[in-house]
Amino acid sequence: MVTGHLSVAFMAKARWPRAAFVALLVATILPDLADFVLPQGTQCRTSCELYTHAVPAVLVLAALMSALAWEIWHRRITALLAGGLVVLHVACDFLTGFKPFWLGGPPTGLALYRYQGADFAVEAAMSTIGWVVLRRSAEAPRWAVHPVMLMALLAIQAAFDFWQRGGLKFL
Repeated sequence: MVTGHLSVAFMAKARWPRAAFVALLVATILPDLADFVLPQGTQCRTSCELYTHAVPAVLVLAALMSALAWEIWHRRITALLAGGLVVLHVACDFLTGFKPFWLGGPPTGLALYRYQGADFAVEAAMSTIGWVVLRRSAEAPRWAVHPVMLMALLAIQAAFDFWQRGGLKFL
């Protein structure tokens, strides 16, 4: 899941407008950011997700994100949501990914990444719903609800699906 994670932050911001939007956006993708900074060798690509997406790792990342959000914004709602969104990342990844979510566990998930069309449809729908929900909220940031933002989210998802599979392979 790529832009689907960001849509969860959009919905959280709509529901809790006092929460710092930057913290919510970072929290929703923090396990992927952590995965990105790990060594990128072939040995790591098969096992590094255990350090970023397995339940113990996600709980540690959630605690760190909550502490960082509290330290920067001093808002309880921001700190709590930031931690919760890191944990919710795993649930979202279950839809699109196929990876071990606990130490010693088998890879699980619906593996929509294998099917570009299905993955794009799910993530585009999530992105659109998140964008519409935030757009209808009273205190939405103008940059986030501009139509260009929705087009950018959809373009990013399309580019990711294209890159992930090395070309077009729909269902």
